[in-house]
Amino acid sequence: MKKIRVFLGGYINFTNAQNLNCLAIANHLDKKRFEIFSLTLYSGKIPIQSTSHIKTFRCFYPHKISKYLGYLWGIIQCDVAYLPKGEICGWNKFWLKLLGKKSFRTVEGIYGDEMLGQILESGTTYEAFKRSFLGYNRVYSITRFLKNYNEERHGIKTEEKILYLGTDTDTFLNENKEITGLKNVIFIGRMKKRKGVFDFLDLAKRFPELDFYMAGNGEDLDEIRNYIEENNLSNVEYLGTLTHSQLAEILKKMDLHIFPSRSEGFPKVTLETAAAGVPSLVYDDYGADEWITHGKDGYVVHTFEEMEKTIRHLRKHSDELAKASKNAIELAKRFDWKVVIEEWEKVIEELYNEKQI
Repeated sequence: MKKIRVFLGGYINFTNAQNLNCLAIANHLDKKRFEIFSLTLYSGKIPIQSTSHIKTFRCFYPHKISKYLGYLWGIIQCDVAYLPKGEICGWNKFWLKLLGKKSFRTVEGIYGDEMLGQILESGTTYEAFKRSFLGYNRVYSITRFLKNYNEERHGIKTEEKILYLGTDTDTFLNENKEITGLKNVIFIGRMKKRKGVFDFLDLAKRFPELDFYMAGNGEDLDEIRNYIEENNLSNVEYLGTLTHSQLAEILKKMDLHIFPSRSEGFPKVTLETAAAGVPSLVYDDYGADEWITHGKDGYVVHTFEEMEKTIRHLRKHSDELAKASKNAIELAKRFDWKVVIEEWEKVIEELYNEKQI
């Protein structure tokens, strides 16, 4: 049986959410049914020795030139192209149409005022932004909330089917996790105001009896450190940037993951911590209740006051937190790439078969 040739338009050796998703998809697609092509970047840091099954084009310096060659190479090679990055859209769509190749894209963010403002500041017009989602055979949202929000606000039409992203559960899985009380909490993400880090620090002020840990890096780190020092938050420890294996080890002693961002797409960190038996406490602004069931496998709240109230409740009812820990592991398993990849394979096969008609 002829393998379907799939081009994954990301740089699989470079740390970025869409690039890492392409790497995960490449590693989980059935190698008996799919032949995989992707890109690497000359400045990429991720070791890819274990990805010998992926045929790659190495984009050289200067990237602003080589990316055109890389995408053209991938489109020529493939039957179906997945292009999540929205990079050089016009060039890619021209070659897709000329060569008669099928393609699909995902919408992975809430295009609210802040994100849209950043896009427009880069020199892109609002009309060009909306056109960037046109010209593909199919466009999918990665959550129902994203589909509804972007369609109502910007008229970005996506398929009725939601194409969820997955996580590599095995990396973090800890089925022996035992929570006996709420003692240690962690924030994992970019050290940016937009991620709600100061809400996290304000919770640390209100709960001096708990230990608060922060993992990640970002442009507001100096301001965060100053805030910790000025408020004498001796119960806060900054861990820096952690590898997956280091994070898995740290999560063994964590009881709750607090992620107070109000603008996300599909924060997979809530699934990674869930796999480790650490439920998440999050805001509802981006539709987290689509995958987290409040009080069962995590906690979804509206306000900072509700976040504080939830922590006080869990301090008194450690049995509820222990149950949520067990349920969180089952939540993560439902979104394991080994499960989710089946839907991606169906999309690719449907597009390929349409091509063959």
